[in-house]
Parts: sequence; structure tokens; C-alpha cells
Amino acid sequence: MTENIFIQTIKTLFIDLIGEVLYFPIWWYTRGLKRVVLFIWHSIKKLARNLSLKIMITSLFRPMFAQHDRAGRIISFFMRLILLVSRIVVFVLFSVLYSVILIFWLVLPVLVVWQLFNNLRVIWLT
Repeated sequence: MTENIFIQTIKTLFIDLIGEVLYFPIWWYTRGLKRVVLFIWHSIKKLARNLSLKIMITSLFRPMFAQHDRAGRIISFFMRLILLVSRIVVFVLFSVLYSVILIFWLVLPVLVVWQLFNNLRVIWLT
């Protein structure tokens, strides 16, 4: 027995829609979470490289501009120390921001479901 192509299309779309809705939380907390964590990890590594934290730490006690006298060494040390502290502050702020993004990723579906149930409860009680 042949069915109408329109009916078959509707059935297929409906089954796919239900499958996608049911698979979404599984994807969100497995593959999606892995992708977000990898993105954050690579972003933090790239940020450390762009801020050249490793280079700043290793060259902290070296004189700048080949000034090997006492004044040149003191000025170079404090100038690099100020730069290092400011770059570490920027690094920590961005790391905290990335951590907030990760926490938001983990909590968002729970908040959405909680709000849906809360709104449905309010609608049913009125």
C-alpha cells in the first residue's frame, strides 16, 4: 500500500524533529562540551602566547637595549616587572571570563528547563 508523499514527508520530519530534540541534551553535555572546553583551552594558550608571558618571565632579569650598567638593569627590571604584572592581570581576567563562559554552557540547559516548568506551572495554576 502506497502512502502519499506528503504524509511520508511529514512523518519523516516529525520523527527527525523528535530525535533531534531528544538527542540535544546528550550532544550538549558530550560532544558540545568537549568542543567548548577545547576552544577555551586553545584560546587560553593562544592568549598566553600573544601576551608573551613565557618570554617576559624568562627575560625579566636581562637588561633592555644592551644597557649593562646598574641604572639600566634596575630600570629594565622594574619596567619588565610592570609589563609582566599588567599582562598577568589581563591573562587572569580573560581566564575568568572563559571560566564563566564554560559555567554558563553547563548551566544554560538546566536554567531553560527550569524556566519552562516554572512558566508552565504558573499557566496551569491560573
